[in-house]
Amino acid sequence: MISALLGGMPMFWPGLLLSLVPAALLNRPVGRLLRAHWVVGFVLLLGLGGVVVATLLPEAFELSEDAVRHCTVAGGRPRSPHELLHVRHIELKLATYAPVGFAAALAGTRRRRAVALAAAAVLPFAVSALQYAVPAIGRDCDVQDVWDGVQGVALGAALGLAAGPAVRAVRSRSRAV
Repeated sequence: MISALLGGMPMFWPGLLLSLVPAALLNRPVGRLLRAHWVVGFVLLLGLGGVVVATLLPEAFELSEDAVRHCTVAGGRPRSPHELLHVRHIELKLATYAPVGFAAALAGTRRRRAVALAAAAVLPFAVSALQYAVPAIGRDCDVQDVWDGVQGVALGAALGLAAGPAVRAVRSRSRAV
């Protein structure tokens, strides 16, 4: 179902593969910055790469030269859990933003976790602002996309906060050995 949706995004898979390179090269420094395991840095960087690929790359291989700035602000609202599980476009938004929220919730200290979660919550707004500011990429900003992105970050953050104690316990046991 998601692969059918991605059929209209020819840059998704190559872009996601290219985002593996910075994730592989920078995961340890990002993990240290967050005071978390390098895997958290890898998930965060790969998640950010997915956000960039799915929301900021042109939908076609060529940039749109005659793009018009357009931003839809009417009708945006948080979606119900039923809608989140049954709308194909939403599944992609959740899958794109959830790893960012998940990794942010696993930052090592409370202060870094709070900063990372705040930055993750701002990410959907920043993406829509860039879509509006750079019309050449051919993406319209839409307030519903912001809501969907925020809900994806929140879902990932909730999962990360729930998994955090177990992850930290495993990490502290591995240090003791």
